[in-house]
Amino acid sequence: MDLLFLVITKCLPCFPDLSSPSLTVNGTKYKILRLLGEGGFSYVYLVSQKNNANNLYAMKKIRCPYGGNDATYANAWREVRSYHRFAESKTPYIIHTIDESVVNESDGSRTLYILLPYFERSLQDVINFNVLNSVSMEEEEVLKIFIGVLRGVQAMHKYQKRGSAGGPETDDDENDLMLPDEDDDSYGQATELLELCPYAHRDIKPANVMLSAEGLPVLVDLGLCSKARVTVTSRQQALTLTEFAQEHCTLPYRAPELLDVASNAEITELTDIWSLGCLLYSCCFGFSPFEKLEIEQGANLNLAISQGKYEIPSDLRGFSPELIDIIKSCLVLKPTERPTVDELLESCLTLLHKI
Repeated sequence: MDLLFLVITKCLPCFPDLSSPSLTVNGTKYKILRLLGEGGFSYVYLVSQKNNANNLYAMKKIRCPYGGNDATYANAWREVRSYHRFAESKTPYIIHTIDESVVNESDGSRTLYILLPYFERSLQDVINFNVLNSVSMEEEEVLKIFIGVLRGVQAMHKYQKRGSAGGPETDDDENDLMLPDEDDDSYGQATELLELCPYAHRDIKPANVMLSAEGLPVLVDLGLCSKARVTVTSRQQALTLTEFAQEHCTLPYRAPELLDVASNAEITELTDIWSLGCLLYSCCFGFSPFEKLEIEQGANLNLAISQGKYEIPSDLRGFSPELIDIIKSCLVLKPTERPTVDELLESCLTLLHKI
């Protein structure tokens, strides 16, 4: 259908009714307007409701060739569970699903549709515009956006899982790495006990921060979101985790402990803090700190990250030394020496109040 959609939209531009295929999710019809992006087995379309063209959404379509036994299917539902999990916190800084549906195809495959809010621009779009026009955001704007991102990350890092009065729950994801099989949907159960169960986003970057019409930053793409704390006990586990990070975690924003995972490593939510430091640097200077070094000096990206080698431009573009110190505090090689999201939020709020 995806290939057919591309052919129709290119060959029949003069027939809008023919060049706009539709699909139905749980009884509601949506008109496909255009392809927003694609990757692997997934496609994201801009859609509108058939009976209300003003209501725009992003429809994510994930094809699972091997049906319910497909790893793609398991990962897709993990993403959906993440949306539901953090919807409970009612934070406006993490994207939520509007609807989802699974279609069993005649060939045994499955197709998962996830209906999401549509945002016209991302933080990366803003950064790109600034670079092209040789302008910078004001420090107050940077702080407000960054504080919103921090509040979204805080909901993940401080997530409290609903426990059982009869004792701890069994949790299948203890045996997996960054993408566990979270078969317990305890976030939807009403129980009295709460247990801290930190989650990490794993791929924080400007392209994964959308901006609402009101300018509110919203964390998106929860496909990699998983339990934050992983204890590595073997070389094989370390290699698997390294390969996972290479495939899924964007290199210029990837924490150094994920480049070549040690056999005795403790991976935690502090990987997100490193990524947040890179994101804040990008808001100020247009590129991640390590991309900038690669562009200007031809530095090896992996080596620069593993050594924590980056430079603060001599022209601070009006940004305060205090803001630069916040960036530096995140980009520390030893994870335990980085601030927590709570500490980072407190520092940013204090600085914002001084402006």
